[in-house]
Amino acid sequence: MSAVLAGIFEANHQGLEPIKINAVIMREENENDVVPLAEFARKYGFEMRFIEYMDVGNVNHWSRSKTVPKTEIIELIRTRFPLESVPTISGPSVNYRYLDGIGKVGVIASITEPFCGNCTRARITADGKLVTCLFSSRGHDLKQLLRSGASDLEIVERVRSIWRRRTDQYSENRLAAGQSNSLSRTISYPKLEMINLGG
Repeated sequence: MSAVLAGIFEANHQGLEPIKINAVIMREENENDVVPLAEFARKYGFEMRFIEYMDVGNVNHWSRSKTVPKTEIIELIRTRFPLESVPTISGPSVNYRYLDGIGKVGVIASITEPFCGNCTRARITADGKLVTCLFSSRGHDLKQLLRSGASDLEIVERVRSIWRRRTDQYSENRLAAGQSNSLSRTISYPKLEMINLGG
């Protein structure tokens, strides 16, 4: 932990900003850390991002009962610091600012408030695959295209083509399946593991 904190403060010292700290919140694991983490980020001028526990991959034994929803995370923070919502310009985080003007906080609510239809995020894996959703089962090979001598324009057009054809709606489908059973649940198909996706 000391090495992580040292890295955060060194990044800040070197002028990297904004420093954003992500924390996945899990029921009966670390929900009691929400307010202390918010306090820490406020104290040092960092932006805190809380993330609902998600069913990324196949091996994390995800259970909806372990997910602390965005509404509860925000209410926990409001017990200590008054908040107001602010428009989200880009990205998956639903953002708030402290009424006293000292900083902002956000929550990524993929479980309870999916944003598939407005998602603008893609990842490139270490082995050169373009992945259009955190819950994808496969990636699209860009490494081969790069190594074949494709021009920058050809690569851009390939990425655009992949993105235009994407049909990823995993989180919205999960929520719909969960509502029909009064509980969000995983959808059964093999997904890439976070260790392969990165991030």
